Amino acid sequence: MFPLLETERLLLREITIDDAKDIFTCFSNENVTRYYGQETLEDIKQAETFVDFFARSYTEKRGIRWGIEIKGTQGIIGTIGFNAWSPKHKRAEIG
Repeated sequence: MFPLLETERLLLREITIDDAKDIFTCFSNENVTRYYGQETLEDIKQAETFVDFFARSYTEKRGIRWGIEIKGTQGIIGTIGFNAWSPKHKRAEIG
């Protein structure tokens, strides 16, 4: 089961296909992708591919990416997670 994390203001939750529009909004912004190591998205299909990539990374234990949602609102405002995740060695890169 995908871990849900909660703070006083935020929910960190699984990213689903319903979040593709918000993923596109975020990753089509050149100010966001400038340091991300990823090309700026140009269409919603690319965002749907991102959602699938995030899901596969978690399933394959290579990474985990949460959607950041402000409590009481619909949709995500960004993402956060671990890349190059190695549960065996208890290490990952934060992104």
